[in-house]
Amino acid sequence: MHIATTTEIRIRPSGAALGADVEGADLARLDEAGFGTIRRGLRDHLVLRFRGSEIDDRSFIGLARRFGDIEPPEAHTRTAEMTVPGYPEMSIISNLIEDGVARGEAGDGELRWHTDHGFMEQPVALSMLLARALPSAGGDTSFANMYEAYERLPEELKRRIAGLRVKHQGSHSTTGKPRPGYADIGTDDPRELPGALHPIVRTHPESGRKGLYLGRRFGGYIPPLPLAESEALLDELWEHATRPELTWTQHWQLGDLIIWDNRCTLHRREGFAGHGLRRLHRLMTKGERPV
Repeated sequence: MHIATTTEIRIRPSGAALGADVEGADLARLDEAGFGTIRRGLRDHLVLRFRGSEIDDRSFIGLARRFGDIEPPEAHTRTAEMTVPGYPEMSIISNLIEDGVARGEAGDGELRWHTDHGFMEQPVALSMLLARALPSAGGDTSFANMYEAYERLPEELKRRIAGLRVKHQGSHSTTGKPRPGYADIGTDDPRELPGALHPIVRTHPESGRKGLYLGRRFGGYIPPLPLAESEALLDELWEHATRPELTWTQHWQLGDLIIWDNRCTLHRREGFAGHGLRRLHRLMTKGERPV
């Protein structure tokens, strides 16, 4: 059995504000030194891509567990119907519909900029997507560097947001549709929507760096500001945080595995309606309460 050693693993930065390719890693047979190289690469580049991975689902789960405890899908989707058979901890991200029933999350539309599951009191830390089937066009995923977004803020705006918290609403998905369990919600007032409150500026527990932590734009609210003032401030922060120079885009290929850190990034997906089946398998690791 071949074990991938540290010297065989290469981290190649994307050249953009974040993101790097990992080469020479056998993900099912990593030694501790090799895994340490990957973990440091994730800390430094925030998003890692493993092109053409041949990892199976069992080994994928084993890899995820090396990063931390897995967050089960039931905790955030409120349904176990969209998981990989035999692997209840693994979600299916797909537009597949069988007999009128969706067999995966997220459909085929655009997913606007967001952080995964910030609506939880202890949001997830890492997200991992493994490409099993891809459409003929569309569906690319972009990422934004929230360390850089914070560091490039004007000093006056840094002072303005210091100590403020923002609500990460939990009733609606990134598509704008109500989540399971919230179908009858009767308001779109951000002040009344459910969700967790987290610091706008959070400190990463491993790197010690500060970054913006915005969640998703719909339903965001900064108490106790008047709604109009909160909306204007959030619009300003979101416009700044998603500028092209802070981003990198993943153009999917079959077998690609992407790992990213939700604690210091945003991400979005472009739509792909009419271009065929897209199926990715997702795992997430448990995080900590943001500070």
